Amino acid sequence: MKNFRAYFYENIRWLAVILFIALVMTATMLLNRIPLYEIGYGMLLCAFVTVVAILVGYGRHRDSFRQLEQMQENIAAIPCDMKTPEYMYERQYQECIRAIASEKDRLQKEMRSRQQDLAEYYSMWVHQIKTPIAALKLLADEEMNAYLDDEDSAENDMRVINMYQKQNELFRVEQYVDMALQYTRLGAQTNDFVFERVLLDEVIKPSVLKYAKQFIHKQLRLNYAPQGICAVTDKKWLGFVIDQLLSNAVKYTKQGGVTIEVSTAAQPPDGSCGPGAEEGQKQVRIIIEDTGIGISADDLPRVCEMGYTGFNGHADQYSTGIGLYLCRAILDKLGHQFVITSDQGRGTRAEIVCVQSERDLNRRIRDHTELPYS
Repeated sequence: MKNFRAYFYENIRWLAVILFIALVMTATMLLNRIPLYEIGYGMLLCAFVTVVAILVGYGRHRDSFRQLEQMQENIAAIPCDMKTPEYMYERQYQECIRAIASEKDRLQKEMRSRQQDLAEYYSMWVHQIKTPIAALKLLADEEMNAYLDDEDSAENDMRVINMYQKQNELFRVEQYVDMALQYTRLGAQTNDFVFERVLLDEVIKPSVLKYAKQFIHKQLRLNYAPQGICAVTDKKWLGFVIDQLLSNAVKYTKQGGVTIEVSTAAQPPDGSCGPGAEEGQKQVRIIIEDTGIGISADDLPRVCEMGYTGFNGHADQYSTGIGLYLCRAILDKLGHQFVITSDQGRGTRAEIVCVQSERDLNRRIRDHTELPYS
């Protein structure tokens, strides 16, 4: 109906011309004393012919209207086999559309190539810069051990504290470097995801070891017991997400501790675990919960936005507002759900939920097994 109204309004000037001619002819026939019933028959015949012409014209252009609507809804899918043009202006419009589509494809390919080049450059840069960072960390560890072996504890206490601060800053630099690399890879139009059956303990343990010094220094308690649970995911990307969530948990927890829980549950046949559930699905949950400062109710809906730091970020000058954004983006690409709940002053709970059927998991493994893993 909307297309018909648009077609009618586009041709209303021709209808006005026809109406004007009909009025002139009617006036002429009245002046020539032609009976009114004969004039009425003539007007009815003209009106009928006009309506038929409008309907026929709309029918001829309806397919073109629908094709334009489809292109408006999905500009990325501009068809190559458009309707054969009947008029010169239609042919010119189609040539313009094809030229725009061709230019769009060229620009997209150029953009993908640039993003790929940038991702490769950042990857090389990260690997290069990690070498001096590793050397500095080794030197800092050796200097720390030398201070600890010295019996002059009064002076060494300050040295040890200063050295720990240096180690912590090096660790933070390494985190930012990894974050920059993952952000670049995530934005590149490449499929860097490799789905396989992963023992989640093998993903979580390296992250726990990575932050062991922070746990010890802040005297935080870690509650984690390996469960031997597997899930189909990308080990590298999921490991990065766990790193970010643990980093936030340690950063914003001053006392108490962090709990990591992994559990699994079969989807019941009645689908009571959630909408869209299928029989044979299973849920794998990874929960990271801390007893930190929590997130305010105003900030909670926006914590996964790009660059958003909120009240906690303003208090902590090292917050970038990128970590949780990357977590959300990565988990969306992995097909996992991500839920954050928090009680300000009591702690935050981050939950990763994998709802997958065996058929879907086997398909993902088959589709991604041969993809390059970098």
